[in-house]
Amino acid sequence: MIMEDAVLRLPFRENRLNCGRRSVLSREDGSASGLPLARYELFRSCDPNHVREEVSRVLAPHSLRLLGGETRLDARMHHVRMRDMSMSVLRYGKSVRFESQPAETFFAVFLPLAGEAEARCGSDRVRLTTATAGVLSPTDPVALRWTGECTQLVVRLERAGLEARLSDLLGAPLRKPLRFAPVMAVDSGNGRSWLRGLQMLVTELDRPGSLIERRAVAEMFERTLLTALLLGHPSNYTRMLDGEVPAAPTRAVSIALEWIDNHPKWRHTTSSLAREADVTERSLQLGFRKHLKMGPMEYLREIRLRGVRDQLRAAQSDAVTVTEVAAEWGFLHAGHFAARYQQRFGERPSETLRR
Repeated sequence: MIMEDAVLRLPFRENRLNCGRRSVLSREDGSASGLPLARYELFRSCDPNHVREEVSRVLAPHSLRLLGGETRLDARMHHVRMRDMSMSVLRYGKSVRFESQPAETFFAVFLPLAGEAEARCGSDRVRLTTATAGVLSPTDPVALRWTGECTQLVVRLERAGLEARLSDLLGAPLRKPLRFAPVMAVDSGNGRSWLRGLQMLVTELDRPGSLIERRAVAEMFERTLLTALLLGHPSNYTRMLDGEVPAAPTRAVSIALEWIDNHPKWRHTTSSLAREADVTERSLQLGFRKHLKMGPMEYLREIRLRGVRDQLRAAQSDAVTVTEVAAEWGFLHAGHFAARYQQRFGERPSETLRR
């Protein structure tokens, strides 16, 4: 199912039901749960020790205590890992208390999909609901009290990847560890925007044959979510990220333009171009806006559209397809590409090819 260049590491080890017996479950059976990421079911179990061991492998070693005199769970976990982030849908089915020491190597966002939970992240106490997510920083010990009705989407963000992204945005090494505010409102403002991006990613992961199975597309989604979290959710770096940034000088913009013009099919990003030009991403974006009235990625798309048009004009209509040429130039979504092409050139790409 996954193409060779896929970044996703799919955890179909064996979908397990452990309630005193074990059986292999089909993916269709997982889909019947109605929960997100049903294609990536990791386990089902009634055994508290088994559940704790499995969740510890994905998140962190922790203690798990059943509340209200219960001795068995009705737990389920779906899990998919990308490069610098992973997502888990976790339900215990009974009221429990979860405690762990500081994660050290990752950040985590806890977002109830149903029910409620109470969290203590370091010295902060947070009531988690479908409108309020909790954001765990690596230096925080965590204690969570889940109700039996609570199902959560847990987003794990690798510290190394997120802090590297922050360093790219700042254009400088970090002087202190990144730390987020522990509460994120996801029913309004930036939190709602971030949640919508996350929902789009989950939707694509749940759809067989989605473009998210291509490495370049998966990395784009992941990078966007990391960037949006850094720019949109308060942290101890917010003031630096929001500070005044000068536009990149003409020389830096020219260097970036050279890279795009000479290598239009390469997987350029604003970050990679900024590194080549020795400026920050935001400075390069401002420089492009000042001199070209468009951002670096908009310019790259324009160059690629022209490249597709030139190649279609020169091709024999029975020798290539529009889809093949578009993919060669980095346009992986046929519908979006066709719409942009027609908007830019006033004709469909298939019409260009037939001429």
